[in-house]
Amino acid sequence: MITYFARLLAFCLVFSFATPLWAADAKSAPVPDKPAKVDVRVTAVSVQCDSNDSIGARLGTAMKEAFNSSNLFRLSNENEPKMIILISTAPEFPSRPSLSSVYSVTWTFSQANGYLYMLLDRQLGTVGADEVDGLVAKLVEKTDGLGVKYSNLWKK
Repeated sequence: MITYFARLLAFCLVFSFATPLWAADAKSAPVPDKPAKVDVRVTAVSVQCDSNDSIGARLGTAMKEAFNSSNLFRLSNENEPKMIILISTAPEFPSRPSLSSVYSVTWTFSQANGYLYMLLDRQLGTVGADEVDGLVAKLVEKTDGLGVKYSNLWKK
């Protein structure tokens, strides 16, 4: 009986002082200071805006700025697979053009120049002058969701 407890005690002491294998591997691998940017998630986009009012022009410009400053998107006019965002706006009330705007956003995919666009999604609505920034955030978020949903189209 004593030999059984002596063996158990010796076994516990040996493994309590030994360095586990997983701890040795974790210590040997250095932790990177600056993670590398992964381009797998970056979506090429092109924004085409057709507007004849100031609110619509602000919407188109703000969309381009948001895509240009994001790590998830790359503005592109090259001959490559990309998501093309078509924005069309008009004043909601022609007698008061600076009050609000009616907009239509259409998300399409193009394999290359000369190919027909494939419809991905669309959205219609109205936007006031003070609501442009919020709408841009929603449209960029929706574009990211579509980029993830149809990511197989961008694979080469």
